Amino acid sequence: MTKKKLKQIFFPLFNSLFLIFFISCGFGFDSPMSTFDAQGPVAQLQKDLFLFVFWLAVVVFFLVEGAILYASYRYRQKDEKLPVQIHGNAKLELMWTILPSIIIVIIAVPTVMGIWKTQVMPDEEKSIIVDSIGHQWWFEFRYPEEEIVTANELHIPENKDVIVNIESQDVIHSFWIPKIAGKIDMVPNHQNKLWIKADSPGIYYGQCAEFCGIAHALMKFRVVVHTKEDFEEWKNDMRTPPAALNPGSEEDEGRKLFIGNCSMCHTHDSYKKAAYHKEIQNQSNRWEEWKKDKEYSAIVSAPNLTHFGNRLTIGAGLKENNLETLSNWIENPDNIKIGTRMKNHAAIYNSDDQFLTSNEIDQIAKYLLSLKPDRVSVTTYTNK
Repeated sequence: MTKKKLKQIFFPLFNSLFLIFFISCGFGFDSPMSTFDAQGPVAQLQKDLFLFVFWLAVVVFFLVEGAILYASYRYRQKDEKLPVQIHGNAKLELMWTILPSIIIVIIAVPTVMGIWKTQVMPDEEKSIIVDSIGHQWWFEFRYPEEEIVTANELHIPENKDVIVNIESQDVIHSFWIPKIAGKIDMVPNHQNKLWIKADSPGIYYGQCAEFCGIAHALMKFRVVVHTKEDFEEWKNDMRTPPAALNPGSEEDEGRKLFIGNCSMCHTHDSYKKAAYHKEIQNQSNRWEEWKKDKEYSAIVSAPNLTHFGNRLTIGAGLKENNLETLSNWIENPDNIKIGTRMKNHAAIYNSDDQFLTSNEIDQIAKYLLSLKPDRVSVTTYTNK
């Protein structure tokens, strides 16, 4: 066999094997966004289905490539004599029509069963209901039965069915928690549903998986899975006022600056009775006002900051929530997340007489970090 023919046979095979090896190296089973470290029944079902189809494809690949290599060697040219010319082979043609059909059926049956299992919602009376609304570029989470609203952190208990009603306020986003459930689109004026369940407590990563504008790759969130007792405690925390501030303190001065410069867009007191429905209306009003003048509007939809001091991250899952990063964010959001409407519309960035000094920025940051329920909660969870 000539070198040229060897290259024609083996080069595509080696390329294919290298591609499989390269992809397998990138699986990253321990990475925060790995779908191979399933931590819930939905994610486990999807993982099992993927692996089933993958290994079936591997078997088909080697059978087909093996047949090609065998035929290439067995019927290689040995002399200048023209081989017998035939037209078709009914048995072979019938075989390679029936076998792919059987393979498709083998794949289709568990796929349809998996779709059915994930699309049929559990009993609402025994589940937690969460409304998830996508915004450019952050996530809002509402708990209608508990009348709680928060942003960029989804809190759920372990081993409990959760029905997530998914929609978008502006453009198409996608809701995805790789270790707990597959992705589903967040569509304006249309509600999709997803049910999730987490096996064990911990912190899981979520991500928008649909291109939605300049900051799409930076639109993330965290899922905090609690024990059942800690979840009840979290709900009570969200209804508890923050600790009173000492008059004249840095935090108190920051409160005054926040109310004067930030409270038109950011709600910070949804722990109050009846505040839940008021916040929903406020977000709708902010959106309608912004639509009237998208370039110069002084008000936009913005994350709810109730008990912001307990949040793990800022900027929708981008940076650790501490004084340094929060001050940097307030000073110039574009340094952390380019394209935010906060930078484009807030008066403190666009009006010469409302610019904040470094000390004022630190005061606002200290105030926000002080927004914690007026009681001690010691439970912490680790990243998964």
